[in-house]
Amino acid sequence: MRKIHFLTIIKIHAMNFFSKNRFVFWLLIFLVVINLTALITFLVFYSRNSSGSNQQVQKNPGMAFRKELSLSPSQSGKVETILAEYRNSTGPVTDNIRKYRTQLLEELAKDKPDTNLLNSCADEICSLQKQMQKASIKQYMALKEICNPAQCKRLSALYFELYGCQGKGQGMGKGKGMMHQHRRGQGF
Repeated sequence: MRKIHFLTIIKIHAMNFFSKNRFVFWLLIFLVVINLTALITFLVFYSRNSSGSNQQVQKNPGMAFRKELSLSPSQSGKVETILAEYRNSTGPVTDNIRKYRTQLLEELAKDKPDTNLLNSCADEICSLQKQMQKASIKQYMALKEICNPAQCKRLSALYFELYGCQGKGQGMGKGKGMMHQHRRGQGF
């Protein structure tokens, strides 16, 4: 009998505690929600900000060239012009490559792919990639014309890295240079 009475007293005290401290309880819940919201907002903002800075570097490869090649202001202006010409000439080519690759993959996904269409898409892609390569050569030659001998060596090393060659290119350094910035069709 005494046990039952003791448990009843504990229940009453617990109920009094929670009823008296209901305000504190809801205040704590509110503060937890505010803190979680602030944390989530920070994480979302930080992830957008870091990806935005990567996109900024990719949108302005001239800045990367300026840093990698230690370009003068006049050289930087010329590099910006060369890169803009490259983007203008290769943009439509890149779009066409993407279009033919999509067409190729859609045809391959069919139960009975048309081999003539597949071969035609492959031929078109090869032709477009040849145009891209020629544009890259033209760009490299234009860049080389504005660089001094030391910058030319570093430019050569950058292209070796860009193409993933492990050869003995002049000026090959141990660093990765601009290789990581131009892997998604954002060539310089």
